This record gives sequence, C-alpha cells and structure tokens, in this order.
Amino acid sequence: RRSVKRGVTVRTVDIDDALIQGITEIYNETPIRQGKPFPHYGKDFSTIKNETCTLLDRSEFIGAYHGNELIGFIKLVYLGNIASILNIVSKNAHYDKRPTNALIAKAVELCSQKGISYLLYGRYTYGKKTSSPLIEFKKRNGFEEVRVPRYFIPLTLWGRVVVGLRLYRGLLGLLPSSVVNFMVDVRSKFFDRISRKAA
Repeated sequence: RRSVKRGVTVRTVDIDDALIQGITEIYNETPIRQGKPFPHYGKDFSTIKNETCTLLDRSEFIGAYHGNELIGFIKLVYLGNIASILNIVSKNAHYDKRPTNALIAKAVELCSQKGISYLLYGRYTYGKKTSSPLIEFKKRNGFEEVRVPRYFIPLTLWGRVVVGLRLYRGLLGLLPSSVVNFMVDVRSKFFDRISRKAA
C-alpha cells in the first residue's frame, strides 16, 4: 500500500537491454548490502547481461518502477509446482517506497494465478545465524521455514572423520548462535563504517 501511495508501479517485464541497464544501475548503486560486500557491484553491462540471461525458458522478471526508473526487480524461476526467487534487489535510495515488499506481493499474485503451490526465497537461515534483517524481512512477508531431512553418509575414512566431528555443518553450524550473531553484527558495522568513509 505504501508503494502504491508513493507512486511505485510493479509489473512483469520482458528481458531486453533497457531492463539490463536498469539492473546494472541497481547493482552499482552501493558496494555494501546487508552488511557485507555486494558481489555484483562494479560489474559492467555485458557481464550482468550474461549472468542475468540464464534459464530464460522458465524464468519471469518483475520490475518495480518509480516513473520510468527501475528501482527494483525479481527474477522468478519456475520449477514445476514451485517458483523460486533467484534474484531480488532494490535501490536503497527508494527504500522508503518499499519496492521489495511490492515485488514480493506481485510474485505471490503471479504464483496464485499460475496455480503455483510454493514460492521459495532461498534458505531461511544459514547455520546458526538466526537473527538478521533478511530473516526479519522474510518473517514479515509471510515466509516460513520448511525443514527437509538431510543425510550424510561417509564413503571414505576422511568422510567418517568429517561426519564424526560434524564438520559438514560448516563454521556457521559449529559455532554457538550467540557467537555467530555477534560476528555478523561486527562485520556489518565494519563495512558500514567503510562505506561511510568512501562516501
């Protein structure tokens, strides 16, 4: 509702050079996103075009516009009865207009129209990192965690060591959640300070 009141329109868009140029501008708006370096920052038009134009036979793009300016986009990939958000990024300069929320709402609408049962938004948590702005965003927009059992079967002696020590969980899975959340907070403040100095 806030997006509509502030002049944001959301619609499906065809992949063309105008969309790629808009995505390039979004990617290159800031080097830091969600408290860490943004991997797409600094990429040129041709690189972003090559990376964006994948899985086009089962993809759909949704754009959020303020006037003629692309201020956010989603790349949806359809997998049978499931739609997965492959990319969703919006401009920080238009955060007050909530374009990302509007994009999620449009994605849900499209899934409903197509009879899609599930909309996936990546992993819900990463290891024991249970607190982050992204997790809070997912909660506020109605996403829920769906747990799926995973089994690790050692095939070698080294595999037995890894399974025995639970090293397959990775660093985030081994450290206590309080330590992980503290480290994430420190990282976020560090990169925030760097970005402010650069500005």
